[in-house]
Amino acid sequence: MDEKRGVKNGDLVLPGDYLGVIEEYFPGEGVKEENGELYAIRAGKVRIDPDRMEISVEPVTDTPPLPQVGDVVIAKVIEVKPQAAIVQLIKIEGRNDREIATSKLAGIHISQVREGYVDGMSSEFKIGDIVRARVIANEKSPIQLSTKGHDLGVIYALCSRCRAPLVRRGDKLICPRCGHVETRKLSSLYRKLKV
Repeated sequence: MDEKRGVKNGDLVLPGDYLGVIEEYFPGEGVKEENGELYAIRAGKVRIDPDRMEISVEPVTDTPPLPQVGDVVIAKVIEVKPQAAIVQLIKIEGRNDREIATSKLAGIHISQVREGYVDGMSSEFKIGDIVRARVIANEKSPIQLSTKGHDLGVIYALCSRCRAPLVRRGDKLICPRCGHVETRKLSSLYRKLKV
């Protein structure tokens, strides 16, 4: 009869690995009890808390990030409606290590474009624009964003006529190829961020 061996603090374990018996420890996060024996239910590092007599398994991999209220995101405009722009989330600023873990669609309502009155969305955003926005609501889909703020708004745009990258001149965008002039809700970081 082969004897089951317990684990030490910091050991790496896989789901189903034997950790010990209920008489030694209470099962914590990532641990299940089965017939008095404790088993890992996820891959990770064993953590033993001697004060609480608890054993747990901490995941060693970071979970993909979810956009939280207050996070700044980078997104691409995929549709412009009369009252909103629909964007596809590219990344959460400061979290370049992982892809976003949720539906990648978000919306910018006309009331969240800028302070003051906005006549129409088509003068603020165009399909293909890259925007920097803040998450203001994430409890339902699509996630709601705001571009109110001088550093929020369009950070990269192409000419709607010839698709050349637009150059900022004051509060306007000018196409260096065809000379077309366009307006957007511009970020102070226009063409200063690497996407």
